[in-house]
Amino acid sequence: MGENTRIYNRWQGYTVADCRCEHCLFYAGKKRPCPLDICCCKEERQEALQRKQGAVSGTTAREKAVPCLG
Repeated sequence: MGENTRIYNRWQGYTVADCRCEHCLFYAGKKRPCPLDICCCKEERQEALQRKQGAVSGTTAREKAVPCLG
């Protein structure tokens, strides 16, 4: 890429919708609980929540991740 090349829509990370249990490899279905004790995408979910809350409030608030609802 040259100096004058612009990259639009750069990947900013996962969104909260991307971290839903339905997209997980270990998702067993609505009526079955999640087989994992700890969610495999816990860190990504926390980062997505922080970005979403920061965009809404203008600051980065540290919140706990939403528990796996699987």
